Amino acid sequence: MNPQAKFYEILDQNSRFPLAAYAAIHTGLDYTMKRKAVVGHVDGQELAVGMAGYLKEEYGPFASLLLNGWGIHSTLDFGRLVFDLVESGMMRKQETDSLEDFSDVYDFETVFGQPFDWLSAIRDDLGLIVSKPDPSL
Repeated sequence: MNPQAKFYEILDQNSRFPLAAYAAIHTGLDYTMKRKAVVGHVDGQELAVGMAGYLKEEYGPFASLLLNGWGIHSTLDFGRLVFDLVESGMMRKQETDSLEDFSDVYDFETVFGQPFDWLSAIRDDLGLIVSKPDPSL
């Protein structure tokens, strides 16, 4: 079965996360493996840290907005994605690996900050003034 078909099989069984989130985990794993000092297995904590690096490098201030849109709110959600991929055969794990390896690796708020308000940035760049809604309406 080709990888795209496996992704859709996962989505058929569990629609908690969108396809793009599963693809990002795969890309984030590649990113982490390329930056890891020692060649070999990537554990949950290493992948969670690697995902932060990948997402911040790839999406900058929009990473938080993207993660929120994908329904990813903690490092444990990265683990949920990984274990869905493990169950489908698209990723492998060692016997010692568990979902808990992804639990509370870091605080999302601290690492990714507040969602980027791109509308506000555009308004500022264009010099637009946003009127406040009339509370009496």
